[in-house]
Amino acid sequence: MTMTWPVADPETSRRALEKNAKTRARPKTTTQEDTALWRASTRLALATGRPGLFDRILEGLPLTGDVDGRVAVPVAEVDDPRFGKSSGVPIVLEIDVDRVQKEPANVGHKVDDVFFQHYPPLLFNVCFSCGAPKGACRVGEYGDPRSRWFNVFFGYYQLDVRCADRASPFGYDENGVVQKDDVLRIGKSDWNYFSNWMYGVPEKAISPNNTLDGATVDVKPKGITIAGRTWDVLTIDKARMVSAYVSGKPGDATLEARGPYSFLWQAAFGFPTPLGKELPQLNSFFPCDMKAVLYMCARKVEHADYSGEATWQTFLFGGTVNQWWAQQNQRPEENEEFLQCQLEAVREVITSSYPTLGFDP
Repeated sequence: MTMTWPVADPETSRRALEKNAKTRARPKTTTQEDTALWRASTRLALATGRPGLFDRILEGLPLTGDVDGRVAVPVAEVDDPRFGKSSGVPIVLEIDVDRVQKEPANVGHKVDDVFFQHYPPLLFNVCFSCGAPKGACRVGEYGDPRSRWFNVFFGYYQLDVRCADRASPFGYDENGVVQKDDVLRIGKSDWNYFSNWMYGVPEKAISPNNTLDGATVDVKPKGITIAGRTWDVLTIDKARMVSAYVSGKPGDATLEARGPYSFLWQAAFGFPTPLGKELPQLNSFFPCDMKAVLYMCARKVEHADYSGEATWQTFLFGGTVNQWWAQQNQRPEENEEFLQCQLEAVREVITSSYPTLGFDP
């Protein structure tokens, strides 16, 4: 039976058309230069978490998107005595995944080449959190193999595709059945490219980890109710991803520059801490098996802000853990508790800020 999809309310479409008109009147161009002053402003914005400062550091960079029509959005937060604190950027990152080369750093075109050659154009929007960087120098746990936050991020996506280009939302078929490969492809895209390639990880370290083989996706249709609405629950297991670890060992691989973006990504995730002397057995950018649990739904909006056209919108909220870390430290139970802590954080965001998303009970 063909799925009847939820439709966003008329007010959502009205706001989208207004935003579309403003967006088209102010085309995105790359004018931001990677200067010492800009780097200092970036550190300050990330340290304070103020959206106004983010607007200034992102001015001239084609990065800002939206989730459910919002540009400044709530960040999912973990603050737990067992697991420490997370940090995130209260601005939505937007990347066009299509055949056109464009900023940031042509990463959307690269991802389209690797994962989505036979898909229609896709608009990727994300608000993410990761382990909070430490100190004024923003030393990161994201690239530290000793940390449970190693290669871990959580948060939420909005994935848009025009109704004229596809008969159903991204990640679903026309009957509302989850397309597991679609979800794996967007997960690989996010970890390997939108996060780690933009961070500076070399392509040659990434490409061996682009296969979908080995990972599994378990789907529980309408497996959870949040704020009175139901969501599909997806569990991705043993998805092998590249890491952003930099060993610093002589002759080992190191980070590459992606214009001003690499600094911005490193400042957001936390700057690397080479540990070649402490962990001589580990090389830069070694892969890790990751687990994710995601809450997924979709809807139709009659007018999307970026195109003004009828658009399918798919929403994914979830958390991740590093299975390599749990195995190395023999702490799988703690890993599961850590994942549940992240999921509680994203459920709070859904309940407080996105209660109309999801399917009818």
